[in-house]
Amino acid sequence: MTIHAPISHAHRSLLPRSLLGRRVVRNYVSAYRFAVGQTVIFASTPAIVLERSRSAKGRELYKIFLFDKGDRPYRHVFGSVLQPVS
Repeated sequence: MTIHAPISHAHRSLLPRSLLGRRVVRNYVSAYRFAVGQTVIFASTPAIVLERSRSAKGRELYKIFLFDKGDRPYRHVFGSVLQPVS
């Protein structure tokens, strides 16, 4: 006679691949607000966008060069804090 014990917890590494669920890969395809080389305003200081990327949550990340800051001219900031030059 076989007695089946309930499984309280199973480690993912011990399960066969057919029982593992597929992880969803999110690919954000929305357009960026600023182009590379575009002049923007950060904290009332003009800056140039050097690089841009997206975070895992889809937020825009920009590497900028500040003209007036001699001590720390390069910054990594979110796109929500940047403003276009009008």
